[in-house]
Amino acid sequence: MEESKDTKMKTFIIQEKFVGYADVTIYAETEEEAISLYNRGHYRDSDYDLDDMTYDHEFSDIREETD
Repeated sequence: MEESKDTKMKTFIIQEKFVGYADVTIYAETEEEAISLYNRGHYRDSDYDLDDMTYDHEFSDIREETD
């Protein structure tokens, strides 16, 4: 009879970086004002339209998850 070996599997988190896009609607009088508002994060969450498709996935990092 073969002996059973108890092995505990480790958990690893792999981080990817990828390309995607989002459209941010900014209400402003000029392009400069719109860029300034965008840079300061002065827009509503509902004005941020994130594409659900991502492209060009690339390995970035790996780490072991610890308890």
